[in-house]
Formats: sequence, structure tokens, C-alpha cells
Amino acid sequence: MTRSHAAAWTDVRPTRRQVLAAAAGAALAAAPLGRRARAADRIPLKVMSWEQFQPGEKEGWNALFKKFNESQSQYAVDWTGWPASQYVANVVIQAQAGGIDADVLMAMPDLAAQVIRKYKLAEPLDGVVSDLGITPSPGHAFLRQDGKLYGLSAIDVNFALVYNKRLFDKAGLKPPASADEWVETTAKLTRRPEQFGIALTNVIADSGEWWFQLQNFCLPYGGKWAEGRTPLANSAEVVKGLELWKRLYEAGVPQGTAQSAITRLAADGRVAQAFGVNPTVVVLRATNPAIYPDLLSAPPPWESRRSLDRIHPLIALKGKNSDGAMAFIKFALSPEVMADLMQTNLYVMPPYDLAAKSEAFKRFLADKPWVTGFNEARQVSPIDVMGDFAYADDQFGRIVMQNFQRALLPGGSVKQAMDAAQRQLEALAARI
Repeated sequence: MTRSHAAAWTDVRPTRRQVLAAAAGAALAAAPLGRRARAADRIPLKVMSWEQFQPGEKEGWNALFKKFNESQSQYAVDWTGWPASQYVANVVIQAQAGGIDADVLMAMPDLAAQVIRKYKLAEPLDGVVSDLGITPSPGHAFLRQDGKLYGLSAIDVNFALVYNKRLFDKAGLKPPASADEWVETTAKLTRRPEQFGIALTNVIADSGEWWFQLQNFCLPYGGKWAEGRTPLANSAEVVKGLELWKRLYEAGVPQGTAQSAITRLAADGRVAQAFGVNPTVVVLRATNPAIYPDLLSAPPPWESRRSLDRIHPLIALKGKNSDGAMAFIKFALSPEVMADLMQTNLYVMPPYDLAAKSEAFKRFLADKPWVTGFNEARQVSPIDVMGDFAYADDQFGRIVMQNFQRALLPGGSVKQAMDAAQRQLEALAARI
């Protein structure tokens, strides 16, 4: 769905009354005769997310939804939303129009910051934390405002180097420990078109995934994308980080290839490395279970080992069903339910002190050798590197990528591309 199509859809979306009527009618039509009254009495809850489209993850979430619906008779929860590449833009369009057509929102970090701080559409969740007796991880700090917590993590992911141990062993190589070694290792592992040294998203059609990954490349040399309202796209640190990305691209990336096709190559054992989040392993296992035993991870191959840590919270949206939204979030975050979800979906970074509350989760972590690199990475929130542009992250990223594309052409200059991006980002700063 394009931005213009999403805007048109927002303008004609059904009223809340129509949605409730349609949901009740669908429940009556689908339910056995003996259960129709009960189904009709339930209050529909909508969880807006991208997870229902994620291979290797949607099954765990669908099981959680089923458990919630079976645990009580007051609410019936179901999905709404879009795939990840379209998600932020479509949610922001609705928020700008005055409200989000859901009861619970799952959000990427930058989107969560906007919904909580800019649009003020979230309800505080301190009561849920108190009822469950949990201690949210330190990464939740950006979800607090005026002393209240407005989001609880459903998925916490950070970046590391995922690699295929079989391909490394065959080449007699170890995971790289520096940026220069990373480029050299990538080149040695590349034999186009049979094998590629690294998977990096690299086409604008996959802009959401590309920026999600590329955003890390301010970190190798100690940079950040912005300080307050001042963009730093053409700073020496950022330019050097993007030049590292370009060197990797030239050394061993399936160039001009859609992300879905790159994932297939990696799952087939034809890509040696991926710079990605821990669900990268989940997706590869779901695409080809036979590859799972070959996957390991190493920390980011630069001195600081810093990588972006992306907390994806559940947010209870303001509205007449906010009590139901909180009931769902409380159920999802309860230790037994959360432990089951994390084991099913291979989520390895708990949102709170889960290992202390669930022996099953503690045992689950103990036999995951591929977790090492993610645990060794030093976590940094995207909010910390984006300055005030955290509220316009998708626009910022699109400007960077559109200009960076030119640097990937033969003879292209990263510095010149980022000088152009800097001018456009300064104009964006004047508008936000």
C-alpha cells in the first residue's frame, strides 16, 4: 500500500460503531449455534501490528491470542495492521488524523516515541507492572514520560553479526573482530553468483528494512545521526561508517536483490553472514530448518561493539476499550505466557527479569549457542542516535537512502551523497 493509498483508506475507514457491528455479525455467522450468544457478547479488541505477516513469529503470537480468548469471556482479540515495510507510515497517517484504529498498538521504537510523546495517544501501564511484580529492562527508559511508563516490550531485538559456521569453517575463517577484517572476510567468502559473503538490504523498495539495518552504521566510528535538531549525516564519523557499508556491498552483497530473495539465499546456505537482529535466526529457521544448527553470532565487528537495541512495546491506546487493552497486555506479559511466546519464537532478550520468574525460560536460554554475539553487543537505543528526528525517523531514513543510492554507482562518493542529504535534512528540521 502506498502512502497515498493509505491516506485515502484512512479518509473512508468505517466508524467505530460500524466496526463493532461488523465484528459482532462475523462472530455470529462463524460460531456454532450453542455459542452464538456468548460470542456476540464479547468486546472485540484489535491489536495493530506487523507480526501477523512474519514467518517464524506469527505462529507464536497466534497461539498467544488463542490463549487470551480462551482465558476469559469478556473480550475477543484479533489482528489489524500491515507488513513491516508499510507499517510506520500507515500508523502515522492515522495518528495525524487524530486517532489510531486499534486498541493495542505494537510499535517500533521511533513510532512508540511519536505515539507517546508527540500524539499523546497512550495510556500509562504502571498498574500492569505493579500487578505483575516485574521490573522492566533499562531499555524502557524512552517509554517513560512525566514519571509514567507508557509501553511494555513485547519484542526486544539488537543487532549482531549472524554467521554460517559451516561456511566459515570450510574457508578456514573466524568471525571478524574489526571493520577492515570484516571487509576482507566478506570478500574471501564471496564467489558470485554461487555464494555471497554478506546479506545487506540494498534496494529502496525495501526501504523500511534497509534503514532498519543501515541506521547502525553511524556507530562503527563513534557517530550519531543527529544531535537535537541538528542532522549529522555528513559528519566524518557517519561518512566513514557508510563507506564501510559500501565496502561490504562491493565485497560480497547480492546487489540489487530484494530482501525476500536475499533471505532465501541465506536460508539455502549461500550467504555466509548477515548483520541483523536476533529474529534473523527465527526467519532463517522458519525458511529452512536444516540451516538452524549452522547459525552462530558474534558482536558487531568494530571496537565499541555498540549496536542498536530496538524495543518493540505494546501500547494501550486511549479509547473506550483501554481497560480491555490493558487486560490483554497484562495477560501477554505474564511470566508463563511470555515465556511460552519467547520459546516458540526464539526471542532471547526478555522484556523484564523473566529468567528469575520462569524456570522454563531459564532452561530455554541455556542451550542457545547462537545468542552469544547478541549478548556481547553493547546496546544503544535508536532514540539516542537520532536526536529530535526520532519523531521523523522514517522521513530521515528515506532522505539518507535516496541520496546514498547514488554513492553506490561506479565512482559514486559517499561524502557528496551525504552533503546532499545533509541539506535536505536541515530543511526537514525546519519543518518538524
